[in-house]
Amino acid sequence: MSAELSPFIREGRLVSLPARQARRRVVLAHIAQACFERDVVYDESTVDERLRRWCDGGAVDHVTVRRYLIEAELMARADGRYCRNALALPYPNSAERYVESMGLS
Repeated sequence: MSAELSPFIREGRLVSLPARQARRRVVLAHIAQACFERDVVYDESTVDERLRRWCDGGAVDHVTVRRYLIEAELMARADGRYCRNALALPYPNSAERYVESMGLS
């Protein structure tokens, strides 16, 4: 493990997140690559389960890490599904959104 990660990740666990955004992105990228394959779509419970393992016993909860992964664009979210590759997520087209908004789906 790199010297940049070692203050924040110990024995496969996230103990804290760096305050500096650039360092935080490096840590988050490491977690995203370790937990999730690029083109696989995951449901929220699977994402939470995998992130809980990283956060167990640390100062950061899995929900915060999940949010940071989305904000850093290391993962994308659509309709309760998550993926490292945003293009793999099924986004509804405008007609589908209209039908859903009318409660006809």
